[in-house]
Amino acid sequence: MEVIVARQSSSEAVQRAVRFVQQIGKLPVVVKDSPGFLVNRILMPYLIEAGHLFQAGASVEDIDEAMLDFGMPMGPLRLLDEVGVDVAHHVAMELEASFIDRMRTPRVLVQMLKAGLLGRKSERGFYLYNSKTPEVNSGLSLFQEKDRAKIFPREELQKRMALLMVNEAARCLEEELVTEPSDVDFAMIMGTGFAPFRGGPLRHADSRGVEKVVAEMKRLADSGAAYFAPCALLQRMANEGKRFHAEKGDRR
Repeated sequence: MEVIVARQSSSEAVQRAVRFVQQIGKLPVVVKDSPGFLVNRILMPYLIEAGHLFQAGASVEDIDEAMLDFGMPMGPLRLLDEVGVDVAHHVAMELEASFIDRMRTPRVLVQMLKAGLLGRKSERGFYLYNSKTPEVNSGLSLFQEKDRAKIFPREELQKRMALLMVNEAARCLEEELVTEPSDVDFAMIMGTGFAPFRGGPLRHADSRGVEKVVAEMKRLADSGAAYFAPCALLQRMANEGKRFHAEKGDRR
């Protein structure tokens, strides 16, 4: 559970909040106040990209199966249905207002909201929920851009969605929303089920190699998706050959 520290919060108030969270059996992560706080801010670029990929012609099955294979507990489009398309749209718009350079609400969410396709709560979203086993809502193909439709290899889908979480996680660390990479990774695993065996987005970057991660981000940014440009912290770490989970003080 995130304990949000506003500018006016006293250390005593923060400590009381942390103790309360522990008393109710939750694990606290202390986070500086910022739009989206920590988990939503890192998760939303992933969900937004899933929407953009769907618009570009990737199928619901390919998008969700790619991230299930990556190790996520459910695919991003299924997660949008579970959260509620209306709720996701609201959060996306709030973050777009603060980070318009890299978080633009997918048009498909607006179209679904207008059509009353809210996900599980309305029994219709990216999936149909009027039977025991959810089925893909084939009617949503009307919201795809046929002239841009293309097949994305599974690894490319995984990179596009996972790298945005890595980049935003690094930004949160850079902006000192939290002070330690382990706080970011812990919050994402416990809060979203981020592929536990990968250790969280920053541990995942370490495993792949920060230099390689930055190179992949630059490739995507150069292909026309400028929002993939690596943040300053990632770029500096790549230049210096550093890792997130290294000796304390070795990151910057």
